[in-house]
Amino acid sequence: MKRILYLFIALLLCGCHDSYWDLGDSYLYENGRINKYIDEKKGSMSILIPEDVLNFAFDEDHIIAYQIPDSVIYREFYIDIYKDFSDPTIRSQKTTDSLEILLDSMLSIKHCYWIIQKKDCKVYGPMTESDFNRKCKKTKITLKWVRDTSPDNL
Repeated sequence: MKRILYLFIALLLCGCHDSYWDLGDSYLYENGRINKYIDEKKGSMSILIPEDVLNFAFDEDHIIAYQIPDSVIYREFYIDIYKDFSDPTIRSQKTTDSLEILLDSMLSIKHCYWIIQKKDCKVYGPMTESDFNRKCKKTKITLKWVRDTSPDNL
């Protein structure tokens, strides 16, 4: 119960810096995350890139994002809270395990870069800066960082 209270307080405090950008095609940046609406009428969405997105850019075909993940937030929220509220099925355990693998990868890279292909909702990342630059060159992505959502600029 204390975790839920801490989470609520953290979300409340973070709510003071709410920010939102429509990225087109049902994609959006909201409060440090890149999401995609699954059903806009119901408001259900999928988190494609979790918390701590500090910079991003987008056009009609792609979204690029830069993130420095916070290990405390990821361990507390995405792993521990998710485990507390997930059902005990094998599918749920596989989801939790894959989430832990993703978060371990993000935390080992530290400065994570992402590419989303909007058309088919493919997400590439987390990547190092050099892998990101190679992928951008290979796929002819020429986006420039235009949104800076770091705390100094909010």
